[in-house]
Amino acid sequence: MARSLHRYRLLALNGVLVLVLAGSYWGRRIDAATLPEGDLLRREQLTFRGWKASDAELTASERELLQPDAVLIRRFDSGKGTGAELAVVVGHRKQSIHTPGFCMTGGGWELASQRQCTLDLPGGSITATRSVMVRQGAQVVATYFFTDGRYSTPNLVRFQSAQLLKRLQAEVPLGALVRILVPAQPDLRAAEKLSDEFARETVPHVLQSLREARLQVR
Repeated sequence: MARSLHRYRLLALNGVLVLVLAGSYWGRRIDAATLPEGDLLRREQLTFRGWKASDAELTASERELLQPDAVLIRRFDSGKGTGAELAVVVGHRKQSIHTPGFCMTGGGWELASQRQCTLDLPGGSITATRSVMVRQGAQVVATYFFTDGRYSTPNLVRFQSAQLLKRLQAEVPLGALVRILVPAQPDLRAAEKLSDEFARETVPHVLQSLREARLQVR
């Protein structure tokens, strides 16, 4: 009886060791995953109303901190005092996906108000977080959500939980923060309307690019 019990304990211990080794292997494989070469977000196709577009980059310190797989920061200028900015930070590591407050607060912006909103997009709607940020008399409307191209949520903790489940299933958890900035002055309601229209034109393309990228991660 004692010998049989000892044998079962050894089998259980060996099983745990196998699971640990397998988890370590898949963890290293996921962390070492790479995206295919080329422009993940097909930047040349992201346009809005014919406005002049320009691209910005993360700083070296931001890249080192976030370790993103791909980044798009595109600013659109109407030439008449109106503008909008789309930022997409894509990554499969936990630190890559963050809330806008993480970087905007560091830039001197303060949160004035925050609520959830619905983005009515072609093919369906997405629930996002909409914040009003202020800095030295300036105001911007920041609308953001987290997505893998299919699943989207305004809640970072909920999104991280979904990404963790993918890791446990040995799947590379490629995800993104999608953020839209629109100046809130002089009319907050007009800025929110512009943000919604901007989302309808640009976000579906970003989601499609993310869905395609998930199939090409290696």
